[in-house]
Amino acid sequence: MGGYMGLGLQQWIYSRNPQKKMFNKNGLKSFTALPKYSRTFTLQTSRKENKKLNGFLTVSSVICFLILSYFTYHTFVNYSTNHVQDLREIRAFKKQEAFNFLVNSGESRLRKNEISGAYAEFELAHKINPKDEELNQLIIQTLSILCSENNSYSNALDAMLTTP
Repeated sequence: MGGYMGLGLQQWIYSRNPQKKMFNKNGLKSFTALPKYSRTFTLQTSRKENKKLNGFLTVSSVICFLILSYFTYHTFVNYSTNHVQDLREIRAFKKQEAFNFLVNSGESRLRKNEISGAYAEFELAHKINPKDEELNQLIIQTLSILCSENNSYSNALDAMLTTP
């Protein structure tokens, strides 16, 4: 017949006799536990410590640290204030540069008879520096030209004339 296909037990599988032992093994000896690992690790000095020297070195290092931190703190504060001042100067310079560019661009547009473009440039310059008298005069002149062509700018001209 065929081999075992796993579809059920065949008689020859469960009726087999186990093979005889070739030798007899003696039983294991009784178990004896190994001694437990009992080492403990502690910090031990290998030489005599000089407690006065260690205390002096600790105090002197703390004092040196405090002195150095005091000087570096003041250096940092000085650097920070100088940096803030430099940033203010750069910001003011860039504002002035942008203001000059817008005014020059507006004047060149006026020369080219681009009145509404010049007014837009002057308005941007007015947002940067509203106290400039020359710019205010240019805006008033530009608005008066625009009002003669289109009455929609008359409210802006009135507002410009009434502000001190």
